Parts: sequence; structure tokens; C-alpha cells
Amino acid sequence: MKAPTDLGTKFRDRIITRYPPIEEADMPRSYDVISVDYRNDDIHKYHVIFWHRLLKRIYQGPSEIEIEFQYGGETVSLRKTQDMNSWLVMGIDESLADRIEAGEIKTSPVNWKYLIKLPSGGIVELGTRDRNTVFNISKVARPEKSEKEDSEQARKFIDLMLEEANRLSSQLFNPIKDFEKREGLKLYLLFNVYLSNYVSGETILSIAESQEATLQAEALKYDARTSEYTDEKKRKHMHQSMLRCGTYYCSAITYFFMALEGFVNLVFHAFLKNGFRDKDFNIEERFDLEQKLRFMTSLCNGFEENSVLSSTILSKFKTLKKYRNNLFHSKVEESLKSLVFVEDGFVYNCNLDEYKDRFFSPLKIKMTVNDVIEVKRIVNEIVDSILNLMNQDTKTQTEEYILKDHVIRIIVTETGDLILGTKDEHLLETVITSG
Repeated sequence: MKAPTDLGTKFRDRIITRYPPIEEADMPRSYDVISVDYRNDDIHKYHVIFWHRLLKRIYQGPSEIEIEFQYGGETVSLRKTQDMNSWLVMGIDESLADRIEAGEIKTSPVNWKYLIKLPSGGIVELGTRDRNTVFNISKVARPEKSEKEDSEQARKFIDLMLEEANRLSSQLFNPIKDFEKREGLKLYLLFNVYLSNYVSGETILSIAESQEATLQAEALKYDARTSEYTDEKKRKHMHQSMLRCGTYYCSAITYFFMALEGFVNLVFHAFLKNGFRDKDFNIEERFDLEQKLRFMTSLCNGFEENSVLSSTILSKFKTLKKYRNNLFHSKVEESLKSLVFVEDGFVYNCNLDEYKDRFFSPLKIKMTVNDVIEVKRIVNEIVDSILNLMNQDTKTQTEEYILKDHVIRIIVTETGDLILGTKDEHLLETVITSG
């Protein structure tokens, strides 16, 4: 019986035998490259870290690494030597190189490159750019007579690499699973949904009055009380224009409510007590916004003991929530505009808005800029009330990161605790080096 074949080793040997890495002595000192656009869409289906792992699996590490001086922004290149643990520093004097090697100057890697030799004698460069965010493949420029053969060989090489990538696609990189099973300190980034929605609401509010005036003018372009209403084209214009009125006011109100929900969700994510982070319980998903507001001070760390949101604030939230539900769910009864009465052959429309006790009108066409300003004021009041229930450290963190940062950094400690938005350089360096 034949011994089982190690397909991974066999495939790796097949690649590296035909397409070996450039030896140190053959590495060009300087060179120009031409981008290879062949099968770009297939290549970019895979994350940069996937190519990092795949190429390391085949070639045991890059030919060249670009490093950056952490506080100067200047970059230099390191090239692999025959000594596995030794690198040749390119483009700087020996004294600076010695200081880097001695650890006196802090550096961090920003890009990597593999230089691979083609059967034609050409060279393919596989590497990253833009601070390790983009993976690309290029060929080293050679005399024109060699270009056609180099291009053909580069395409064959890419086909082979993609064949291996497809074979290992589910093994080399699964971001969620990889992150969860990783040990030690971990870092992830949250897009600030609160700030994004709040800024969007302010942006729309700043232009709403002028834009709504334009919509109103279009709605009044023709007079519905005259014979113009019998003209089908003009009548359609009137109706369509009326339906557009309130678009900017409604959009701004929606964004401010979404901002409030984003703020509460970020507070829960950052400060929820570990005892309530059970995935089976899934409190962040199971609780609606009102429940989170009511129980936030008990379920989350960082609040003053026995603190609760006041009944006044909760009442204002309920008013806001009811208004939001009317807008989002578009219930027919809330859309009831008028009742029609016929008296002695005369037709009368009775506008119900004048007979309903409403804080806000659910109809877009009836909205005003004051409605938007009031919604924004209530959102700000609820956020401020939550902040005032926090202890000083938690309040400072929330104000500094959730209220201001467009992207929020979260560090997960070894015990599973979350550290919100830290700017502690030593801690961040520990996370990076531990990865």
C-alpha cells in the first residue's frame, strides 16, 4: 500500500522548484517594475493577510521588508541575507543601522516583498504597498525583447498561485475565527455609528430649510385652484412635488434618532459587565433601545451606584420613539390626512392634523425645521443625561472616544475585559508585537 501523499508539500515543491526566490547575490540593487494586471479580480478576492500567510508558507518569509521609524515617518528597506536571522539595511549609514539593530530606534514593518525568479530569467515582485493594505504583483522591467516571454511566464505563475490560493482558501484565513482563538491582547476597530449618524443629521439640517423651500416652490408652481389642475401633466407635477416635501427634515430626524441608538449600543458594547456578555444570552441583541436605557446603569460598568435615568428623560425618549415608529412603520392610521364631508352637495375636506394632539406630525409635508431642532435637542439631552450618570473616568473615556473619534479602538485583555479607545502607545505596541 502506497504512503499517503502530502499534497501541501507536493504543491509547495512544485511552485518553489519552478519559481524559486531570488538569491541574495542576484538581487538587483535598484529596478523599475511594471504592474501585472492579469486576473486582478481573482487576486483581490483574498485579503492581504491571506497572501502574507500563503507566500510565507511557500517561501518561508519575504525577500525584503520596508520598515518605518515610528516617530519620524521615514522608511528604509531590509533585505534577507543567507543568514536566516540577519537582514541587510538598504539606504542608510552604518551608525543608524547599528542603532536600529541595538533597539535604540523604534521601528515597525509597513510593507513586504517577495522577488521570484521566472524560468525566462525575469523577476516577479509580489508585495504590499500603502502601509500593507494592498497586495499587488509586478514584473521587473527588462529589455523589450524579454518582455513578452516574461509576461507569459508571469501569467503562468499567477495561475499556479491562484490554484494554490483556491485550494487553501478556507484554511489560511478566517477573520472571525482567527481573532476569537487568538491568545493574549487583541485589538479591533469600530466604525463610530453614533458620530457618523449625528454628523449626517447636522449636515442635512444645515441645508434643509433652503432645500425644502425649493421643494415647496416646485409644489406651488401650478395653482390647483385653477384650470391648471385639469392638465394631466401639471397635475402629476403637483402631486409628485408634494410627495417630495419634507424629505430633508425627515432624513435629518431619522439620522438623529439613529445617532442616539448608535450611542447607546456603543456604550453597551464598551462597558457591558463581563457577566452579561454571554453569547447565548446575547443581551446586546435581545434588548430593545428602551430596555437598554432603563437597565444600562445596572448592566454596564462605570455608572454611579444606584443611578437611573429620570422619568422625565424616559418620557421624552418615549415621545421620540413613538414618532420614530410612526415614520419608520408607515402605519395607515397615522397617514390619515383628512376626512371628506358632503353638505348640501358641497364637498369639504377636514384636515385631521388640526384636531389631533401631536408633538410631531407624522406626515413629511407637515414637518418643519423646528421639528428637526427639537428632535436633535431631545437626543442631546438623553446623551447628556447618560454621561452625567457615569463616574468621571468612564465619562471622560466616552466623551473622548465615542463622542469624538470617527473610529474607536477596542483592546481585549487576556481576561476578556475591553479597554475603550486607548492611546497608550506601550499597550498598543504590546498588542502589535504579540500578534
